[in-house]
Amino acid sequence: MGGRKKRRKLILKPKPKIPKMFECPRCGKVAVTVEIKNGVASVKCGSCGLSDEFEVPPIFDAANAYAKFLDRYLEGKIEISKRVTTDSSEAEGESGSLPEELNE
Repeated sequence: MGGRKKRRKLILKPKPKIPKMFECPRCGKVAVTVEIKNGVASVKCGSCGLSDEFEVPPIFDAANAYAKFLDRYLEGKIEISKRVTTDSSEAEGESGSLPEELNE
């Protein structure tokens, strides 16, 4: 008379997801994207413009490619190029003209 035996509910654990964006080692913002095509990983920061391309094995995913990028950055193998924009050159010209106006 105890009734039916109750079945235990299964607790489902969510699978961890691979992140799409990573933190930039140079500027600290979460703006680094990783694209892997034909065994070549292309890693680029959308904020500061730090980027690198390197070969990866076929079993690498985005997280593994980011780790390799981070290692290459910390070893100094990535050359940091300064971004040249027209706004910065105009700003320098304006700041250079301000002292001349003050002198008059």
